[in-house]
Amino acid sequence: MIKNNYIKHIALAALIGISIFTLASCESLDQSSSSQLAEGNVPQNNADAEALINGVYARNIPTSTVWMYLFDLTTETTISGESSNSGAGTLSLFSWDGKNSYMNSAWSTVYEGLARANDVIEKLSGSPAGVSPELASRIVGEAKFFRAYYLNYAVQVWGPVPIVTSTSGGHNAVRSPEREVYKQIVADLEDAAERLPSVSVYSATQAGRITHGAAKSALAKVYLTWAQVDDELTDAERHEYFSKSVQYAQEVINSNEYSLEENFYDNWNNQHRNGKESIYAVQYYIGSGTNAGDNTGGNHLCHCSFSTSFSVDLPHITPEPSNAVKDSYLEGDQRKNVSFADSLWRPSTNSFFHFYYDADGDGKRESGFSRYNKYIDHDSPETSAADRAMNRTVIRYAEVLLILAEAINERDGKPNQEAYDAFNQVRRRAFREDIYSGTPQPHDLEKGLDYNGFRNAIIQERSWEFVLEQKHLPDLKRWKILVKTIKNSPVAKQYPQYNKQNVDFKHYRFPIPQAQRDVNPNLWQNYGYDGSEISANPYVGRE
Repeated sequence: MIKNNYIKHIALAALIGISIFTLASCESLDQSSSSQLAEGNVPQNNADAEALINGVYARNIPTSTVWMYLFDLTTETTISGESSNSGAGTLSLFSWDGKNSYMNSAWSTVYEGLARANDVIEKLSGSPAGVSPELASRIVGEAKFFRAYYLNYAVQVWGPVPIVTSTSGGHNAVRSPEREVYKQIVADLEDAAERLPSVSVYSATQAGRITHGAAKSALAKVYLTWAQVDDELTDAERHEYFSKSVQYAQEVINSNEYSLEENFYDNWNNQHRNGKESIYAVQYYIGSGTNAGDNTGGNHLCHCSFSTSFSVDLPHITPEPSNAVKDSYLEGDQRKNVSFADSLWRPSTNSFFHFYYDADGDGKRESGFSRYNKYIDHDSPETSAADRAMNRTVIRYAEVLLILAEAINERDGKPNQEAYDAFNQVRRRAFREDIYSGTPQPHDLEKGLDYNGFRNAIIQERSWEFVLEQKHLPDLKRWKILVKTIKNSPVAKQYPQYNKQNVDFKHYRFPIPQAQRDVNPNLWQNYGYDGSEISANPYVGRE
């Protein structure tokens, strides 16, 4: 197992970063104090510059819980085994408000991440003496990617948010319109793409750094999303942004830097990290956790999905009891058993452990819950939840293929051959068919679909492909099917105790954390939450 050079420095960089950048939630985005603390830490050489950007990477390590809970637990696919009054419990039950602990964590994650990225950009944009211009430019590209990365999470969570692009900004910040946020995201990603090297330029010991391909993949997704969610765009602008999405996805594909793993499980196989399908993954190794006294990898996806280990007690997150997604896979789709586990091999007993009740012993489920299998380390399942040492996938090549297919359909109002070809690569891999064959394969998508037919195929395919990859809620929102999808789901209809039927149009956005609003009156509250002055539903007609 390769341990990345920059990961070795993460603990030190994190300590430096925490001392420089930690912002109390009540400081209203005022980054002036962090700027003053960092004043004497201008990089003197290449090693200093690397350490500075490593602090930005380090801030991304403790974020897996936040995005998992906000983007998976708040949908029809997932429930929580935690108390109904806990932060996770209220998210799962659609009973959250602006005091939810994960709202505060998300806000801190975003704006501390921006603070670190801004500090790097300001210190290295002028190529300080002692730092090579090439390295300074690359590191600025990495920092700009992260600034876009955090702003993109923010706009998915809250809609209009403050745009902070300097270490002196942020005090009493106002919420910028979504269009302005997307403009900043695009500007940063485009600049990052110009500065960053391709993945093949990096050595194996640098795996996990941001690349040219990661920036362009993000641009493809951002342009697709922007065109779908911004109701104020003209038809011409919308067409342009779908075209941009197609362009950037094609450039990633044509680079020949990435390809699909034939074995779907290899995307989560700890012996196969950073494989040919990985475009950007957060790196987690034993010792990379940044909390004091934490010698784990720090990826809480591993902990939360298997916190109760080999028992039938519910972990922090688990697939909902109807198993609607798991049972919807077609026969032979390898993604099913990689994404979900009814049973798991337990080395200590040399037998399978079943996560369901089988009172009559016939081997069939009578009750109980599956487990999310992607983030269980099969090399050491007994310690997987404690080790927390598996990468978190953020962008992989399969998504670029599906983005291309979707963006073509949106741009043209129908799919073309290129859209079918991209879609079918993902479908063929799922069934272990010849991915690149010029002849039809048994599970290829049927030809002749219209816009709606192809769109529905994309919706279904993404639900199979990206289980527990923090994409489902943003997908439902950008497709404008959030409320009806969750209300009509089997878990909402058959299991009212999980409150999924309580989804409402206000859930298109999360509330601004109350702690932030208490100190910054400029942070108006989103519709439907306590303190909001918006009386009319802004989402009328959305679905």
